[in-house]
Amino acid sequence: MSGWNHVYPWQQNVWSDLIKRHHVHGLPHALMFTGPKGVGKHALSLQVAQWLLCSRRVSDNLEVACGQCHSCQLWAAGNHPDFQQCKPEDGSRQIRIDGVRKVNEFLVQTPQISPCQVVILAPVEVLNNNAANALLKTLEEPPGESFILLETERLGSVMPTIRSRCQRLTLVAPPTADSIQWLQQQGCDEHSAAQALRMNQNAPLAALEWIQNDAHGQHRKWLAALQQWSTGQAPLDSTLAVWKTDDLGDVLEWLSQLLSDLMRASMGATVEQLIEPEVLGCFDVAILDKAKLLALHERITVALGQIRSGASFHNRQLLLESLMIEWQSLVTIAGRS
Repeated sequence: MSGWNHVYPWQQNVWSDLIKRHHVHGLPHALMFTGPKGVGKHALSLQVAQWLLCSRRVSDNLEVACGQCHSCQLWAAGNHPDFQQCKPEDGSRQIRIDGVRKVNEFLVQTPQISPCQVVILAPVEVLNNNAANALLKTLEEPPGESFILLETERLGSVMPTIRSRCQRLTLVAPPTADSIQWLQQQGCDEHSAAQALRMNQNAPLAALEWIQNDAHGQHRKWLAALQQWSTGQAPLDSTLAVWKTDDLGDVLEWLSQLLSDLMRASMGATVEQLIEPEVLGCFDVAILDKAKLLALHERITVALGQIRSGASFHNRQLLLESLMIEWQSLVTIAGRS
């Protein structure tokens, strides 16, 4: 059954406010959930969608989906006729115009069994220009009793014309102590929980995934390979092989994080203030070429944004090769003459 069990503890106030707003003024037809990865935007969108579609929601004045009506049973089965999701398809990182056309065609239909129709579109920042333009009129004048729930981790990358047509609901990470307590309830020890939160902007769900996937062990292997390349102990091919099966965006995020730590350390940050403190044992911060470090960080940031948005294609091999060559030119290993 649906209910509070599907709303994370740090979302319950947000959920209560949404229900209260709907009872008093009604929810907007276009609601955009924003916030960092791992705070539960999609889980909350699904909860809102299920509640809006519940056949007993209006008659019984429910604050959660009943979990028993025909609508809720279809939802549980994963084939609700009045619900649709729009996301990148066919291996693309972008949402293309065909996907938005399906949404527009869906929304002009009459709801089959529920009080309304609901679409979840995520992540909205990867709409290409044609898709975004196709969505604009629907956002301006949504047909019938319909709701579009949009999700984004990078609000600044969303077209202003899309942002202006949606009411925004920002989800933030809970206090660290609350996140650690929740992670411990999921079976994580306190030390791992604290480390995972530090690595993931204090977002509990991202931290849990980080622990379950042993990302710390993976990062240690990456760091060891990077150090060996930097000292000339390993050829470039073997260094790149360490990342052969990893998502390019994840690798770039890690490199960006590492460079940020080096910059923080060069300005006097303590070990506790670093995300990857192991970096201090590998590289001599005092004699880094800071200008090159900043330039490389900027280049990685730009490439990462392009990759995450699907706006540009990068040859994986060439990009990583060039980044490693730049890296080697700016890093002097501790103890190396």
